[in-house]
Amino acid sequence: MDIKIIATDMDGTLLDPKGQLDLTRLEKILDRLDQRGVRFVIATGNEVHRMRQLLGHLAERVVLVVANGARIFENDQLIQAQTWADTMVDRALGHFKGRECQDQFVVTAMNGGFVKEGTVFTELDKFMTPEMIEKFYQRMHFVDEFDSSLFGGVLKMSMVVGEERSDVVVQEINDLFDGHVRAVSSGYGCIDILQDGIHKAWGLEELLKRWDLKPEQIMAFGDSENDIEMLELAGVSYAMENAEETVKEVATQIAPANSQAGVYQVLENWLEEGE
Repeated sequence: MDIKIIATDMDGTLLDPKGQLDLTRLEKILDRLDQRGVRFVIATGNEVHRMRQLLGHLAERVVLVVANGARIFENDQLIQAQTWADTMVDRALGHFKGRECQDQFVVTAMNGGFVKEGTVFTELDKFMTPEMIEKFYQRMHFVDEFDSSLFGGVLKMSMVVGEERSDVVVQEINDLFDGHVRAVSSGYGCIDILQDGIHKAWGLEELLKRWDLKPEQIMAFGDSENDIEMLELAGVSYAMENAEETVKEVATQIAPANSQAGVYQVLENWLEEGE
């Protein structure tokens, strides 16, 4: 069946190890995909502001599935959002109270990103440039206390606990919420806390319905645990060479590492073969 959707993760996948895009190379790929009627979807745990910053003038040419599926933008316009139940928000805030700064706790909401005053993010330099880090801090709302009335609807929560604590904290969260909310690793010692059933594949399934397409018409790329459902959904799935082993196990193919521009290489080769 013809591939009609390219879906890719960002950090550790399409982005290079410094967290940047080759916009010139990407634009050429988008031009060729347009000619073949193939849509390009970015499916990421990041929020829309960072994607717009990274993509620049290309933001309107791609579909953005952000906050791990919780919000979908087409033509740079919001078409869908899925927010948490208030009871789950309050339960999570209560559980992490007192740990917010230590665990670099972030609430990603319809009204923006919220962090506790005094939080210092220690891992960002692994995948962001100094300019990106500065803009990240500028976008965040630093608050004395978290309060659900601030958020306008919670899309996801996230933490940075370091790779050595990541597995333990993921298990802690998944035990706490009885499956209503679940935690997944998103790489670099970061954890995303998501509504059960809301993930990148859920966002893609919403787009499949919107466009009247089938899962086997998706080619997907990813590297982290939060990409697994997306790779399982896609007809053709690539784990990056730098991906976690659990991700490689579900993918149908392996792409060169993000440091080798693996997504670009695979897509350019695929486009060449189709001409």
